[in-house]
Amino acid sequence: MYPIRGALIKYATNHLVNHIPCYAIRHSWYRHILGWHVAPQASIMMGQYVQMGKIRTHEKRVSIGAGTVINRACLLYTTGGLFIGEQVSIGAGVWLVTGSHDMNHPQFPDIYKPIVIEHHAWIGMRATILSGVTIGEGAVVMAGAVVTRDVPPYTVVGGVPAKVVRERELRHLAYTINYHPPFE
Repeated sequence: MYPIRGALIKYATNHLVNHIPCYAIRHSWYRHILGWHVAPQASIMMGQYVQMGKIRTHEKRVSIGAGTVINRACLLYTTGGLFIGEQVSIGAGVWLVTGSHDMNHPQFPDIYKPIVIEHHAWIGMRATILSGVTIGEGAVVMAGAVVTRDVPPYTVVGGVPAKVVRERELRHLAYTINYHPPFE
């Protein structure tokens, strides 16, 4: 019975709920059905694709902080855990991939590791962040970058694979993101 229930929840999440133009309904689904922690001031836009393992698992969870914006058409692969701080800006089309496989094992087993994105980070459009990576506070991931290693705080990275480009000059980040467009 659970595999059918889980499959229905996954289908509803990705093909129905994620296209409802109302934050309250989507965020309520994420909180109460998927078991995510979503701060009241967070904005998860329409059109996300959520790749998930078990529904409402407690050892691997999702937490999205206040003021964080996840723009349209992102891939949120949550099985390994996804921890996003406050005032984080995630551009459209970003892939957060918490799972992989052990290519050197004869059974090709799944490997899941969390992604951590600390406060005031900025993830550019169509960037990809792979499992086990931590994006430090105030760090910037340029558009299209593929991040395979941790990014230190206040560092700007870009490229494939992502490499340090420069340091972010502003160190005392006090801005708040208040982005809640209607019907998004």
